[in-house]
Amino acid sequence: MEDSHSHPLDSRDDHRSLINVFGWFCVVLITGIILTRLFSRWVKSRSFGIDDAFILASMVLSILQTVAVSIGVGHGLGQLESQFISTQSVAQQKSIYAFTILFVLGQFFAKFSIISFIISITPDIKQQRFAYSIGATSTIWMASSVFGFAFQCRLPNPWIFVNNRCIHRLAFYTYVEVLNIVIDSTLAIFPSLIILGLQLELKQKAITIAFFMSRLLVVTASIGQLATMYTRTEDPFISWTFALLVTIIQTLGIITACGPYLRPFIEGASSGMLGIHDIQRRRAGTVTGTYGTKGSTATYGSGPKKASKFSSSTAATDSFALESDDHELTALPVVPPGKGWSHAVVSSDAGQEGQGGGGWDRESQSSRTKIIRHTTSYRVSSGTAEHEHA
Repeated sequence: MEDSHSHPLDSRDDHRSLINVFGWFCVVLITGIILTRLFSRWVKSRSFGIDDAFILASMVLSILQTVAVSIGVGHGLGQLESQFISTQSVAQQKSIYAFTILFVLGQFFAKFSIISFIISITPDIKQQRFAYSIGATSTIWMASSVFGFAFQCRLPNPWIFVNNRCIHRLAFYTYVEVLNIVIDSTLAIFPSLIILGLQLELKQKAITIAFFMSRLLVVTASIGQLATMYTRTEDPFISWTFALLVTIIQTLGIITACGPYLRPFIEGASSGMLGIHDIQRRRAGTVTGTYGTKGSTATYGSGPKKASKFSSSTAATDSFALESDDHELTALPVVPPGKGWSHAVVSSDAGQEGQGGGGWDRESQSSRTKIIRHTTSYRVSSGTAEHEHA
């Protein structure tokens, strides 16, 4: 009998090296991405959340899964069935038994990382309840899957599925993967719809939605695995393709759960991740942006129905600031809280020397034109207007 490690390269009849190398490569990839996620979170907020604990648990389980796969590879998993002896067959079945259960648990915690993130970004009670329902469905999926795999065959050796009395394992695995596909599809679409409704910059919104929709890669891999299993004539669970596809699905499941936490999204958030208060502010319409001509920059707030150079709020937090080469105007007076009336500020730059009152309009097409001319404040209360001219 040949030594199980005598073929360092992949061949037509021996795929052990492919399974082993790819599995540990995925472990390195997962670990690097999760550490990047945690580092980015810490830099922004100096704290971690329950979602980070979930993703760390998923990482640990993926490492244990890879260890179980490697043990199976060491006993011939990936070779043709005719090339290994009965003792190796038993060891392989134990390996498959272990890494299948670890696979389900790893996917479960990755899902819960996304679910807890969804709950944290939306103050909407209905959306939170729907997220909790996804969590409940995921818990039922995990419990039923682990129980089914743990007791798939007759005791006292439930891991022995060759020449043993077992449930219809392929039908049961189909149930596991179909429900997994439904949950992952929901975890891709539902948070994308939430982000779509937020008042974020278009680029930031597109990037974030793309991260969530990347979850559909897990769905694609799961469908591919089911299709492969149903096309095989021999036991699909002892095939090298089963071990390889389980590794791919696990890796994609964890990586796509980390996407929204990475740098492009975090740079647009106010506190490491979009918290409830930040989302409420964005939903209320106090988004920030820039406006101006060359040589001047302005930041502004806008209401949910008007995107303009106006700031309207009953709290003393909104302001309009203008900076240019000629002067700096900041922190215009805002409405004191609790006065019961709205405050609107229209800011304008003084005209250029030597120009008439209408010159700015005639030259407004130039990128160098100082468009803004005057600063005027309007206060409106109880249907009357008080006009103050500066």
